[in-house]
Amino acid sequence: MIGKDGQYGAGPAMDHKISLNHVVMLVAGSASVVDADRLRDLTQQNPKLRKMLMHYEQFFLAQVQQTCACNAVHDVYSRTCKWLLRMQQLVGDDMPLTQEFLAQMIGVRRTSVTAVAGKLQDAGLISYSRGRVHILDIAKIQQRACECDAAVNSHYARIFDS
Repeated sequence: MIGKDGQYGAGPAMDHKISLNHVVMLVAGSASVVDADRLRDLTQQNPKLRKMLMHYEQFFLAQVQQTCACNAVHDVYSRTCKWLLRMQQLVGDDMPLTQEFLAQMIGVRRTSVTAVAGKLQDAGLISYSRGRVHILDIAKIQQRACECDAAVNSHYARIFDS
């Protein structure tokens, strides 16, 4: 998941490769698109820019690896909480989010997300209505999330604060 704190596709662009992925924008906002040849020229002229983009590629790989491990070992409830934490960091407490999309992001059936969303709502942690989630108690969501959110944040700090 990429937000206001990141970028996507610089690695392949800088190395004359093609992107093999499809990017979906979930939340409306601003994004910049840079022609691959122009980005390549800019990174050759500016080593600091190249270093920053490569750091983000390294972080993105760490995030993907953590997500794969998380999906293999953590339950749907704690993974949902982890995912809500990340979304809250990117867009705030109120987010457009359908159960179908959340299920796709977590890699489970929609019925599993429906059950978890109901538990979170009954516990007073979120309010959920027709494709909108509002975080009511971020501290309790953090308590219920798996450790993967903290691990990803730690990776980010280690890479970008160095």
